[in-house]
Amino acid sequence: MKRLLPFVAVALVFAGGLRAADLAPGLAYARPGADTRIAASSSVILDLRYGTNDAAASALLAPFKSTTAPADRVSLALVSPETSARLRVQLAGLPGVLTLGLAAPDFKTDITVLASPADDRRAYDALAAGMPPEKLIVENADKPRYDESALVREHTDASEKPSGKPAEAKSVETAKPIPVDAVLQRAVQVYRGLVALKKI
Repeated sequence: MKRLLPFVAVALVFAGGLRAADLAPGLAYARPGADTRIAASSSVILDLRYGTNDAAASALLAPFKSTTAPADRVSLALVSPETSARLRVQLAGLPGVLTLGLAAPDFKTDITVLASPADDRRAYDALAAGMPPEKLIVENADKPRYDESALVREHTDASEKPSGKPAEAKSVETAKPIPVDAVLQRAVQVYRGLVALKKI
């Protein structure tokens, strides 16, 4: 689907500010070995970045080995330097597939995403552990903070302490932040932008 590459930059302008509760209507996410059923009419994100069994990945790619790519769908393959050379060769021969991944020496993709390899791996591991993909494409704005009622409770608790004893320090539990998957996020932005441009 290299015919869509000239429209990707414009598509990202259209979709860069979009924040969705789900990936996007008509867009599926699949990993090798995951029990994912992809509707024939759906565009799809194929995650082949890490820990990929070649046999399972080849089975996932089998339905896409048609002679022509449907004009109303796009397939977005997420790859990394750890994606096997065999799988990369298969992807290069598939019609209608755009590849996305981090910049790395001697590693090329159709669309390059800027992020650290550590963050990319951490996000992938979260997906592999069962985190819903839609949770990883939106910045997590939740930060530990005191609201007004918490401040009132703290003040009341402190005032009820005997004057001769120092108030005990309270620890604030901080939830582990959900990582943002920059490569997955960019794939969703590309899809939504192409839809907005009526290219798929």
